[in-house]
Amino acid sequence: MIRKLAEILALRRNVVVLLAMLVLVMMGERMFERYLPKYLEELGASASQIGILGFLQNGLGAIYALFGGFVTDRFGHKRSLFLFALLNLLGYALLLVPHWGVVLAATFFYMGWSQLSLPATFSLVAEQLPQHKRVMGLAVQAVVRRIPMAVGPVLGGAILTYYGTVQGMPYVVGLAALLTLVAVWMNLRLSTAERSSAQYERLDLRGLWKTFRPQLKRLLISDILIRFCEQIPYTFVSLWVLDVVARSNFELGLLTAVEMTTAASLYIPVALWVDAKVRKAAVSDRESTVLQTERKPFVLATFVFFTAFPALLYFSRSLWWLVLAFVVRGLKEFGEPSRKALIADLAAPGVKARTVGLYYFIRDLTVSLAALMGGALWGVSPGLNLWVAFAFGVAGTLFYALTTPDSAEK
Repeated sequence: MIRKLAEILALRRNVVVLLAMLVLVMMGERMFERYLPKYLEELGASASQIGILGFLQNGLGAIYALFGGFVTDRFGHKRSLFLFALLNLLGYALLLVPHWGVVLAATFFYMGWSQLSLPATFSLVAEQLPQHKRVMGLAVQAVVRRIPMAVGPVLGGAILTYYGTVQGMPYVVGLAALLTLVAVWMNLRLSTAERSSAQYERLDLRGLWKTFRPQLKRLLISDILIRFCEQIPYTFVSLWVLDVVARSNFELGLLTAVEMTTAASLYIPVALWVDAKVRKAAVSDRESTVLQTERKPFVLATFVFFTAFPALLYFSRSLWWLVLAFVVRGLKEFGEPSRKALIADLAAPGVKARTVGLYYFIRDLTVSLAALMGGALWGVSPGLNLWVAFAFGVAGTLFYALTTPDSAEK
């Protein structure tokens, strides 16, 4: 029974170890991450200095994804995850120093594991699982990631409420470090040796870009347009709910729960559906057109839900309309594992982690402009912000629909 369930959920030994590491390390990060602005404030940081925290978190994410891809392809998953965990622990050590400048410096290290390990998680799934199990592998990851996202802030908040923000932070960070150490032990003792079929090839960024298949470049363009749709109103969604529709913080929390519940309920059933289609098509790594065809409806549905959310939010002037809007926001996860699996499938052998890293580096660095655009548009009109976001979503959805084949010769 357990073996059959493991087969259905695409659980290989190294994948299980990775999932356990994700829960442990992310649990530690989520315990304090939400409370860092308040911690900085109590340490004497100004509003502009606290703003640096958000800038670092967004900017470093793109850079670290690229760096993590190079490290993973060069040294393998086991050693690279060990290195990323050590950086995480160094960041925790710096967080124990009660000075706002040192806390900001810690950002360069403590957030390293989540961002640096992103390419490693993609490439590990691609190497450990057959194509008809890759969407399930990434879907299970997505479900598992939501455990620390839900539990971590509650646990950290309880400790900080009891001891106080400054006095309680060492306890929270110490517990986070302990969880990372357990993850390191699991990585060293439980993961098996890797056997990569591809020889490591040294490539600069230009050479790596040349390995991108045309299909992957078109997916990247679509993804960038869709992320502009998401990120332009992202920071201001809470303001729409609280200020424009005049709902409470508690109701905003409930709407977030509706979104997360909707998303979590999709991953496994949709992954089974997608992987069944890919298995039935019996494709190989060389038949990328067939792969795109089988996964196109799911990715396209995700892009449609991304696009629909800002338009629906504009017309949401009551709680129940907001509930509907946030259900749609949760439905955007419908095809996300399919999109991620497609990136891994379209990446050339031997450079999969670096391909994922460069993909996210280009996407996230470009989309970082959306936050600035969103602020300017909101200043003119909240409605303008939402409709410009909708326009980017339409552009991204149409580009993907028109440039991805609907059928493939077999």
